Amino acid sequence: MEPHICVVANRTQDARGEYVEVANSGSSTIAVNKLELSDYTATQRRSHVYRFPAAEGGGDLYLAPGQSAFVFTGIGKDVRNSDGNLVLFAGRSAPIWNNDGDVAYLRRLDGTFVDSRTVGDPKRHPNGH
Repeated sequence: MEPHICVVANRTQDARGEYVEVANSGSSTIAVNKLELSDYTATQRRSHVYRFPAAEGGGDLYLAPGQSAFVFTGIGKDVRNSDGNLVLFAGRSAPIWNNDGDVAYLRRLDGTFVDSRTVGDPKRHPNGH
């Protein structure tokens, strides 16, 4: 199964602010550094692009089945939590995701479409993966 966007959370209680959750609910490990997130609005197309980083040392950055990558818009230190989930930061100083129809797109680096999710849509897996 392909990786997918679970939620674009722009109204969150998390002190780190808005984020996009990308999950691996398949049965195989995936390399997220071969993916990118971008936005799309009625007036701007792909004005913000986030490419997932490589692992330390330059190798592939993996998500095992059931793990997620939480990509926060703001500034912070990328980490892998003890549960295997990634917490990544896009390094932006201003919010990206707003309520006027923004859509998050997940693509491979060659531009191939993988998934999309609109701001405000409910989480795809509210009880986990």
